[in-house]
Amino acid sequence: MKILLFLIFLLPFSLFAIEKKDSTGMVQQRIEEQIKINRNEIKKITSELTEISRKLEIQQNLNEKTINGISTQIGAASYNLTVFGILFAIAAIILGFYITYIERKVVKLKEENTSLLNQTKRVKSEVVEINDLIQKDICSLHLKIQREETIQFLNRLVEVPEDIANLGHQLLSRDLEKEDFTKVKEAYLELKKVPETPRGLFGLGGNYIDTYKILFFQHFIDLAIKDKEIGEDLIDFYPDAINSSFRNDIIKSTREFIKVIVDLGFENKMNEINSFIKGLSLSKYKSFDIVYEIMFKGLGNRNDQFKFFGLISDEKDSRFGKSNFGKKLIDSYSTSELSNTEKAEIEKINAIISELDKEEQERKLLEEKKKAE
Repeated sequence: MKILLFLIFLLPFSLFAIEKKDSTGMVQQRIEEQIKINRNEIKKITSELTEISRKLEIQQNLNEKTINGISTQIGAASYNLTVFGILFAIAAIILGFYITYIERKVVKLKEENTSLLNQTKRVKSEVVEINDLIQKDICSLHLKIQREETIQFLNRLVEVPEDIANLGHQLLSRDLEKEDFTKVKEAYLELKKVPETPRGLFGLGGNYIDTYKILFFQHFIDLAIKDKEIGEDLIDFYPDAINSSFRNDIIKSTREFIKVIVDLGFENKMNEINSFIKGLSLSKYKSFDIVYEIMFKGLGNRNDQFKFFGLISDEKDSRFGKSNFGKKLIDSYSTSELSNTEKAEIEKINAIISELDKEEQERKLLEEKKKAE
């Protein structure tokens, strides 16, 4: 009975153990199956990973090749852009120069057209003016043509100073402007560089230089006296120039001479004064009253007139000129109250006049004696 009870009691535990044993086996079998499944999964995943890695590697290679290709293309594009940029810059510079060139040509053309238009207007105006002159004032037209010719003569002298031999007479016979002095001076100074030159005009026995000096004397004596390069050269030539002048020339030159030496201070121009008075005394104009009247009035006042007389040399070659100028002092002031200095000058004038009268009487007696013989 005890055994039966024990067996009965033991039977559940046995069944439980068997059931447990059977359950453990099933679990283990399931685990093994799961492990097998997992292994298959792992193999599959590993295979997939390998495939993915292979594809990734292939993709990386493709990416690298793509990146390299893109880099190459970018480099090529950058190079092309650089070259294009340089070419564009060069083209821009060339285009800029071309535009500037065209612009300058356009501006120049515009200026030339403007100048041409102005010239056309000026020519038209001159044509109208000349036509009016022809119709209304032929004399003025002649003077205008003569002036143009004179300018050509002066330009010719600048080029060939020796041509004064051919042009001297024509220039001396014309009215020259003060502005012409510059060209005459230029030709004269150029001619002075030549050691020897042929004979001049008027039979003076001189050279072309003398002809220029006559031109200065008759047309530009005032400017020549003021000029440091011309003035000194002309002083000793006054007598020859006066002797070669016509009446209108000596009147004009005397008027300009006295004016300029007064302006410059005649007390400092003793050499010029004595050379001029000597030239008058030795020329056919020694008794030409109008030139002494011009000098006398040109001095302006009594004090300067007496001073001027005192500057004139007492040498024989200047006596005619000095006496004729002195007569102006006698005629103007002898009846007025005189200072001691003025009285002495009047006495000197009378002495010179008496001396000249005596010489003139002796000359006439000598001529009569020769005729009688």
